[in-house]
Amino acid sequence: MATSTYSNGNPIRVLVINPNTSTHMTDGLKPILDQLHYSDVQFEYFTAPNEPVTVNGKTYEPIASINSGEESAQSALNCWSVLDRISQFDAFLVACYSAHPLVGVLRQKIRELENVDPSPRKKYVTGIFEASVTASLSLISAFDFVAQGELEKSQVKESFGIVTTGSAWKDELSKAVSSMLGNTQASSRFTGVGTTGLTAGQLHTTEPQEVKRRIVDATQKLLQDSPVPVGAICMGCAGMAGMEQAVREGCIQVYGDVEGHRVRIVDGVVAGVGTLVTMCRAGF
Repeated sequence: MATSTYSNGNPIRVLVINPNTSTHMTDGLKPILDQLHYSDVQFEYFTAPNEPVTVNGKTYEPIASINSGEESAQSALNCWSVLDRISQFDAFLVACYSAHPLVGVLRQKIRELENVDPSPRKKYVTGIFEASVTASLSLISAFDFVAQGELEKSQVKESFGIVTTGSAWKDELSKAVSSMLGNTQASSRFTGVGTTGLTAGQLHTTEPQEVKRRIVDATQKLLQDSPVPVGAICMGCAGMAGMEQAVREGCIQVYGDVEGHRVRIVDGVVAGVGTLVTMCRAGF
């Protein structure tokens, strides 16, 4: 295995990027990462600027709440200034639950800089969407014997799903998962998307009991509609950080207390940071 270039006493520097203008949402991520208690990781946070930006001669207005695939793409342009800060960090987490193009933009920019200055200290990028999908697949994927005493084996029949905000994300995220996994067989491990009908911003402005009810209902429907058992659920919005208990309640109501507690609930922000820190330490 490659020797980590982060073992010389210097901390791993991670920039967490919120591509909308909500500082409230950015602040909501901080206690989630603080409780991971990384002693050798420094987190900094970037919130999209609350002013129009001009890229390649076109001006784009700031976005307070990203509620569609198109707004996801536009928000990447709103964060163009973050490219000027690549040299200051070792890893970058794009904290928008979507097929967010800023992940690819950052990765390409890093490659261009490495062509000029091939530093042994590598830099890494992921998004909370990508990190949660790969974490979920790791949690549910396993081979087992078809029958005891026989040599034939098969993949365990278990799936993962996503619980997210508005209904516009149902098709958007389903297409993103299919595109990411790249083939029909792999995509069959994905059972679908449950939606609350709330925007990301409304998660923090709606009465907490109403938010909880909607998350519980979305989780229940996701599990009830799944043709195979669901072993993992992604929390499909950075603004849902800290709302795992509502998802858990939905699991218990459908599967019962024991099986409901066995469903793995994946926070994309935590999964993303874990992925980045592992990459940095391993020096992949």
